Amino acid sequence: MPVARRIANTALKLLYRYTHGPGQRHNERLWPHVSVERDAQGHVAGYAYRRRQLPLANASVGQGDSYGTGHIIACGPSINEIDYGRLSLSNVMGVNGAIALLDRYVVRFDYYCFNDTGFVRARPELVRRIVEQDLLLFTTPLCLWHLLQRMPPEALRCRLFLIENPQRRALLPARTMAQVRRDHPDSELAVFDSDRALGFSRDIRKGVFDVGTVAYTGLQIMAWLGFSEIVLHGVDLGNAATTARFYESPADRLPTTLDQYLPGHILPSFMRAAALLRESGVRIVNLSPGGALSGDMFHQRDWRTLAEG
Repeated sequence: MPVARRIANTALKLLYRYTHGPGQRHNERLWPHVSVERDAQGHVAGYAYRRRQLPLANASVGQGDSYGTGHIIACGPSINEIDYGRLSLSNVMGVNGAIALLDRYVVRFDYYCFNDTGFVRARPELVRRIVEQDLLLFTTPLCLWHLLQRMPPEALRCRLFLIENPQRRALLPARTMAQVRRDHPDSELAVFDSDRALGFSRDIRKGVFDVGTVAYTGLQIMAWLGFSEIVLHGVDLGNAATTARFYESPADRLPTTLDQYLPGHILPSFMRAAALLRESGVRIVNLSPGGALSGDMFHQRDWRTLAEG
């Protein structure tokens, strides 16, 4: 990002903090150049950056539009053990740096998701590769703002579907978890733990819970899309602080907070979500041998069974 723009962004952020209360702090980067349009239900319906309207797929993509088996490809080192040259996958969602798999194999990403601004800032080369693909990208208004600081809108060849945290919606005041529960029944947002803000979104237009790993965000999206079986690739979750992602070397490994959130946020959320989804007839399959997700709720399979199918 150019130095002049970085200085201007910092000045605007400080001015925003001076003129707005703490309940609006999560909007400090969006102001004043982003506007968000909402429909009668409060769903995101439009997004403009510097008065330029960006087309969104929020109104055209619906709940239950998809069916069958969907795949989420994450970035754990177990990805290195899978020969994607032997697999013919459809309905594939990549998360964060999974796009680097294209350096080795021909993989068709139908969907993509990132919601971590740190990833956008630290890996702009991977982000550019993602948005240049013909796919449906699920990301947040804030991540999109960071993206647009680094590339022009015309560089985006993907379709956009904007998601948000139910407590911190774009350009709206922050809500407590008590307010979230009051405003949304379990049929929309199932809250597991109010103190830790854990839950599972049954309707991603109302918000998506972020528990410390983008794979969990992807799970909520894929379930909402309608897939009855969701296969997790590279969702290893263990020893992340000392183990490089599949596309990294020890020298260029980015730090992670995954280990920090694993016991209190990530694992409880996946366990509760798996039970909730099983009641709805949705099965989660885990391809990570020895990964953190284990037990009856997760159907452990070897990746070679996908090739046999």
